[in-house]
Amino acid sequence: MLVIYIYRGEHRDRREELIREAVELYAKEEKGLSDAFFGDWPIKKARGGKPYLKGRPFHFSVSHTGSLWGCLISESNVGLDIQKIRAVDFNKLAARFFLDEEAEFVKNTGAAGFFDIWTRKEACVKYFGRGLLKDIRSFSVVRDGKPAGTVNNQGAVCHVNSFSLGEDVKCAYCCGAEGDKVWIRELK
Repeated sequence: MLVIYIYRGEHRDRREELIREAVELYAKEEKGLSDAFFGDWPIKKARGGKPYLKGRPFHFSVSHTGSLWGCLISESNVGLDIQKIRAVDFNKLAARFFLDEEAEFVKNTGAAGFFDIWTRKEACVKYFGRGLLKDIRSFSVVRDGKPAGTVNNQGAVCHVNSFSLGEDVKCAYCCGAEGDKVWIRELK
């Protein structure tokens, strides 16, 4: 089961606190673990910069945009991206960072299409854990002119889906199993 914890508000000085809160809620509510499970557990970063919990059986991915902060948690590898739609030169960015079929999709769908592709690519990059600029052009999230549900990055396969947090926000998550149920919960 995948759970996305969303926090709406100022989060800049609370990121580690919010990660811990989300993981503790996941462990208690989804896995039935007691308070004894928790203690002083460090948040580390893997070689590609992806954060993880040393000594804990959960994977997570964090994203933020404006006053929105999100944390996707699962027992297996995941990736999450949240982007507020804003004014950008989306065709120029698509030409620079996207593969031809993705850039064509953006030409046909405009800013909303750009952010749909961007969030999908970034969620996959976080899933693969190799770093955005190194990995972003090594795979496509568009197939036959529409967003793909399955992505193959040099033999590593993942499943990517979009979800909504409002009209002006694009969101995507990536996981290893097709059809995984996703729950969205709000942090207070």
